[in-house]
Amino acid sequence: MNSLSYLHLQMELEGKGLINGNLMRQVEVVPDEDMPIMLIACLANQELIVYYDEAISPELQSDLAAGIFHIKFPEIVSLLNILNSYKIQSEIGHYKTYLFSSDIVNSIDHDVICLSKHDPKVHAFRFDHFAEQVCAIERDNRIVSACVSTRENEKCGEAWVYTNPQYRHQGFAKKVVSTWARSLMDAGKVPFYSHKITNVASSSLARALGLQPVFEEISITSIST
Repeated sequence: MNSLSYLHLQMELEGKGLINGNLMRQVEVVPDEDMPIMLIACLANQELIVYYDEAISPELQSDLAAGIFHIKFPEIVSLLNILNSYKIQSEIGHYKTYLFSSDIVNSIDHDVICLSKHDPKVHAFRFDHFAEQVCAIERDNRIVSACVSTRENEKCGEAWVYTNPQYRHQGFAKKVVSTWARSLMDAGKVPFYSHKITNVASSSLARALGLQPVFEEISITSIST
């Protein structure tokens, strides 16, 4: 698969469907996922891919499409100026998404256990509202670090990881994320790791895991006033 195919997989995971080339619509309600006015992705080969909400007017889409030629990713001031001219207030989300290499998921780490979301310890760790299986490390009979799919379907999943502050900098996050990724690969699914571009800790974990950047994504979403 190429970077564009992976982008489409993640969009599907977020409940977004593609129609008529570069238009998209919300085809599934996904918690904490709003439909953006436009989505701009910079693929691994530096190619820019742009999609627009089908609900915006043809005039706005045309103006935004023209504005794309004047940006240098990730600077999008000209696009925001266009939205302002339409009296549209917006918020920006900037994310980086990675793939896992098979090398880091080949070995089994016996420090990590896999628990059901219904396990009382998972509930106490507040990971019981995500996917069914939680990869965790315990100390003193309680979870101190865990990774779970924040979103998952029959094709792929996206990691959500948290470590108790008292147990950080011990390599626990790397262990639980690697085990989570292996469990998805074993099920024939693609594991994604994504983070906000400003999240230094998540960026550091991606480097420690040796992950492969596959695309950066900027979403521009309308703010209701």
